[in-house]
Amino acid sequence: MRLWRSLEEVRGWAGVRAAWREHMGDEIALLEPLLRPMEETALSWPAPGGVDNLRVVVHAEDDIVAVNPETGETTALALEDILIWTLDAEALFGGLAGALGLLGAPSPVGAGHRLWWLGEFAPIEGVRFPVYLATSRETRDVVSGGGYVAALTTAPLIFFTPTRAAAGPALDALLTGGRVAWIALEDELEWDGEAAFRAKRPLADALRPFLERHAPAAVEAEPPKRFPTPAGTRWADVSMRFVDGHTVQVRIGDLTRRLTFHDMGLEDKRTKNPSVQFDLLAAFANEHGTLTWSSSAATRQNQKRRERLAAQLCAFFGIEVDPFVAEGDGWRARFTIAPDA
Repeated sequence: MRLWRSLEEVRGWAGVRAAWREHMGDEIALLEPLLRPMEETALSWPAPGGVDNLRVVVHAEDDIVAVNPETGETTALALEDILIWTLDAEALFGGLAGALGLLGAPSPVGAGHRLWWLGEFAPIEGVRFPVYLATSRETRDVVSGGGYVAALTTAPLIFFTPTRAAAGPALDALLTGGRVAWIALEDELEWDGEAAFRAKRPLADALRPFLERHAPAAVEAEPPKRFPTPAGTRWADVSMRFVDGHTVQVRIGDLTRRLTFHDMGLEDKRTKNPSVQFDLLAAFANEHGTLTWSSSAATRQNQKRRERLAAQLCAFFGIEVDPFVAEGDGWRARFTIAPDA
């Protein structure tokens, strides 16, 4: 989704429509209701072909051109082409915060546009965590913003970025100690356009390790894990692909979710690591859906583990039919499953 990258890339969240279209592509129609015209006009214009430094020259209201400083070539423009449009960030972030279930109205922190207070997350009565959003393009600015808000309070806090572009040792150092939880919006929200968002999962699920440390009562009575499986879904409609050793991308028709082993209820409660059932699911992925005695993961324990995995997948997806079928000297998954490419 281009919205998240645009929040990081568009300077000042303002530009001519051509610049917004360049960043948003086909999604520009979803964003246009949140673009507000400014009184200023642009001094440069992003012409087609990747040239982004054409100089705007206004001879008269009906005589405006963009000049290539290297070739002298000109492109005729209309006045509306050089109007600058700014993003209504308060409206956008208000919808975002609402979808996440946050309390309060988002507001910028400091003089810049890149650091925002989104609200407070209240997983249980009497417990609140401040939530911030950093949207800078530069990792050093993201880390600096995170350090700044962490210095504002001694309380644990939640730190969002639009994407995971800032990942690296510098951000890891900020997260050391567990007082700051980092989440990427691209992993948690789907965008319906304008200021309408849908959460892919409850925020508490994404913050489980953080809550176990700072608000254990909020995760004691955890509801059963369930996938929003459409009615009438068969196992043949389900597709899974491992993204990494702990994460699976699940697709059913147009519905796509990225889920960890914890999200799927396949966690060892004692160690908080993937359960042996999740390991077996990974083995099925590595064998592209068919597990036999010739498979590297073959073991006599797989019989009971497969039965347990089948029961857990049926409960999670709400499909009553056994997801595995006996085939030859092993089992074949009724759903499509593949390893990390």
